[in-house]
Amino acid sequence: MPVYEYICKDCHHSFESVLTLKEHDSEKIRCPKCKSKRIEQDVAEFYAVTSRKS
Repeated sequence: MPVYEYICKDCHHSFESVLTLKEHDSEKIRCPKCKSKRIEQDVAEFYAVTSRKS
């Protein structure tokens, strides 16, 4: 499952959440610190793991 990074617009707390695509699209995510719904997705790093050496 993908890991999404969010930042709260009210308390500026940044947090990660592991969500399915359906959960991500439901927009029911809240800040774990202040419980606000005013969050936006932050830019996340992406790592690709392959079996071949570069």
